[in-house]
Amino acid sequence: MIKHSAKKITTVMYVLAVLMLTGCGKEEFAKEETGMIEDESPARELPEEEGKQQEAESGQIISQDIPEDEEKDTKSARLQKYQSVLTDIITKQIYPDGTDCGSDGADNKFAIFDVDKDGEEELILCITSTYTAGMREIVYDYDEETDTVREEYSGFPGGVFYENGLIEEGWSHNQGLAPLGDFWPYTIHRYQAEADSYQCIFMVDAWEKAFREQDYDGNPYPEEIDVEKSGIVYYLMESGTYDMTSTVPVSKNIYEEWRKEQGLGGTRIEIPFQELTEENIGNI
Repeated sequence: MIKHSAKKITTVMYVLAVLMLTGCGKEEFAKEETGMIEDESPARELPEEEGKQQEAESGQIISQDIPEDEEKDTKSARLQKYQSVLTDIITKQIYPDGTDCGSDGADNKFAIFDVDKDGEEELILCITSTYTAGMREIVYDYDEETDTVREEYSGFPGGVFYENGLIEEGWSHNQGLAPLGDFWPYTIHRYQAEADSYQCIFMVDAWEKAFREQDYDGNPYPEEIDVEKSGIVYYLMESGTYDMTSTVPVSKNIYEEWRKEQGLGGTRIEIPFQELTEENIGNI
């Protein structure tokens, strides 16, 4: 009996010794018995791309772009300022710079549209219910820092806007030497992205022989220029300086080729104008 007990004790001590040598203490032994073994191995560091993928899958990825709420706030401030400008036109008859617009808003138009293709919507205002010289078509952009609007372009209503950044602005009057046919004098403006505004690059006028064989200074019609004998020559005056007397005219064929080179045969922009009314302003 004593030998049996001693043998049993020796066996137990042997098992305990083995457990200690293999790193399993009483706690580990208990966990193994209850199925509660914990993984204490260090966490594996994921490669950067794999980590981003797991963050995206878990919805925890942090965007470096402008927060959506901030974008909404900027757009809301822009639209509110445009509403304020349009309301002042109707109620106070003034432009944003405080000058009189000469109109109460009746029969006028406006649009909120990215006409210059810079990714932000502009306010395009068309005032026609006033005397001819006072009519204006204006493109306003919003300045977030100052919460104001500024003019990108101002001209006579009815300008043709092109996808390539050009505006062909017909003049309010044709008092030149070509009032008989289809020609009407105009100005070309080109959008300058660095300045975020339109710049006048050409003024164009013409001379019809059937109207006058001499200009107002007594100079004869330039027959040598009109090689096609079309009865009209054209004056292409650069940088917005009107001076027909010091500008050499060109013939009809050269003029038409010049228009193509300038991009005046490009795609036109259809601006979604709507009537300038309190209801439409409120729906912005």
